[in-house]
Amino acid sequence: MNYKVRYQMGKKDFQILENNMPIIKGSRPSWFSSKIIFFYNNKTYEIQKISFWKSQYRVTAGGVEVAKIIAKSLKGYFIQILENDRIKEEYSVTKTTKSIWSSARIYTVLYSNSEILKIDYKWLKHSWIRYTEDISVEVLDENRGGPHVIVYSLFLMRIIQQAEDAAASGSVVYG
Repeated sequence: MNYKVRYQMGKKDFQILENNMPIIKGSRPSWFSSKIIFFYNNKTYEIQKISFWKSQYRVTAGGVEVAKIIAKSLKGYFIQILENDRIKEEYSVTKTTKSIWSSARIYTVLYSNSEILKIDYKWLKHSWIRYTEDISVEVLDENRGGPHVIVYSLFLMRIIQQAEDAAASGSVVYG
C-alpha cells in the first residue's frame, strides 16, 4: 500500500493520503511546539515531549499512553508500541542516502530486522527559487505498518532531520 504525505501552512498541518483521499489529518498547535495532534479511528492522538532533558516523546490516545518515540542519535531511533504499560512491539528507524549530492533520503522502519515501511523523502524543484517536499510512504507489512505507525515514523523522520540540521550548523541539540 502506498500513501502520500501533504504538509500545509509551513509544516504546521499535515495529511496522509490514500488514493488522494485523506485518512489522517493532524497539526501542531503552534510553530515552536514539538506537540502534534492527529485524528485516526475516531480517536485523538497526541505526541509530546516527556521532558526538556529527555529525547523521548509520549503518544497518548484518549488520555492513555499507547506508544513512545525515542530519539537517541548515538543508540538509534525507536518506536515502542505499548499495551498495559508494557512494550508490545519495538520498531527501529534507519536512514539511507540515495546520493551524496542529492537531498533524497529513504527512512526504513524495521521490526525484528524485517522492513515494515519505507518513507521516500525528496525535494521537487518547480522553478529556480521554489522547491517543495515530496514524501511518499510504502507499507511493506500491512499487519504492522498501520497509519498510526506511519505518523510515528514521520514524526521520528523530522526529529532525525532536525538533529542533522543542528549538527550541520555546528550547534548543540539538547533533549
